[in-house]
Amino acid sequence: MIKLDFKKSNNQLKKELTKLQAYDIAEIFCDLDEKEQTLVLDLLGHKKSAEVFSRLSEYEQVEVFEELNDNRKKQILNNLEIDELKEFIGFYDKDKQDEILKYIDKDKANIIKDLLIYSNDLAPSIMTTEYLSVNVNSSVKEVTSYIFNNANDDILIDNIYVVDNDNKLAGILFLKDVIVARANDSITDLMITDLHYAYNDSTIKEAIQIVKNYDISSIAVIDHEGYLLGIITADDVLEQLINEYDELYNRFAFLPSHDDAYTGFERSKKRLPWLVIATILNILIAILFLLVPAFELTLSQVFALVLFQPLVLDMAGNIGTQNLAVTILGIHKNELSTKEDRRSFLLKETLIMLFNSLVVAIFGFIVVSIFSLITKQTNSAGELLAPYKLGLVVGGALFSGMFISGLLGTILPIFFTSRNMDSDNASGPILTTLADILA
Repeated sequence: MIKLDFKKSNNQLKKELTKLQAYDIAEIFCDLDEKEQTLVLDLLGHKKSAEVFSRLSEYEQVEVFEELNDNRKKQILNNLEIDELKEFIGFYDKDKQDEILKYIDKDKANIIKDLLIYSNDLAPSIMTTEYLSVNVNSSVKEVTSYIFNNANDDILIDNIYVVDNDNKLAGILFLKDVIVARANDSITDLMITDLHYAYNDSTIKEAIQIVKNYDISSIAVIDHEGYLLGIITADDVLEQLINEYDELYNRFAFLPSHDDAYTGFERSKKRLPWLVIATILNILIAILFLLVPAFELTLSQVFALVLFQPLVLDMAGNIGTQNLAVTILGIHKNELSTKEDRRSFLLKETLIMLFNSLVVAIFGFIVVSIFSLITKQTNSAGELLAPYKLGLVVGGALFSGMFISGLLGTILPIFFTSRNMDSDNASGPILTTLADILA
């Protein structure tokens, strides 16, 4: 990890910071004390300070922002890009949003207010209003002059959006075409009119799909009358995909909606109820086993079965977790939205479970039979056990335990989702409990 030497002079430290990327500074920023953070921000300047701030996690941004003085808050907020600013302010409730907006330039604040209207799952919630647009009646010379005067590091210049006099989207210009065109050429001869765009009520997933399908660096966001509202860049899409895969990863670990902004108590509330239910189920089953001592009698007569109990439990848990992950992924990719999709998925997974369970069971039968033959296992009466009998018992337990657990791993998420229940939180603990009981 990068370390800053605060014993150096401010001039030396500034040179050191200049060589570092904003991401690298953000990685160590929250490990600094308040005095060191203030010094770093002073040396970085307004622009790079805002860039470092944008690289912090949600929780870190909130924490750092609350420690800043009013002047520093203004400097950082007004140097953030529109989409970054909107995302940060969106962390807060309405009253706090209004308070933060007072630090921002009026024009920029009005844009943010408009963006905050949109739901977080809609395309406009991740769009930026910082882009290049020209009138359809412009000449190449006018467009070139406009690009030189308005281009900056925050604006995508590869695509220039063409609008009519009413600000309705008319086409798109590629910078490379503008560069090689003649000064007096008409924009209408250069622009592309076969456009890909998202509507203001399109979902983020729909917008992402357009960018992926057509391999484009940005798409326009328009309303249903054709007015240009903003654009979504490939960077915005990449950020959303990273967030989506992080969320899916947490779902597979049965830790949905994990977020640095959540307190420990809030995270606990999301996970605890189903863990408590699983605990109660285990206690009830333990009581049932006490009342029905058949298992105790069997294990006391053939002690060798105890040796292979972890094998049966682990393999049942493994296949159940595999199927659970595949099913949850299918649900969140909308691959199981219809009855026909679910029926086809269940049939396919059942065949896979049967095959995998059978192969592992046969392998288990062979290994356990050889083990029993070599070690000459006996029952409680001292009688020698037939190797194949012990192998059959363990193999049968493996097959039934794995198949049932795999089936539960497939069915539980679908069942909870169809009942509008939290399948991500519920499925894991319930699957583990039922698999242990049945295996």
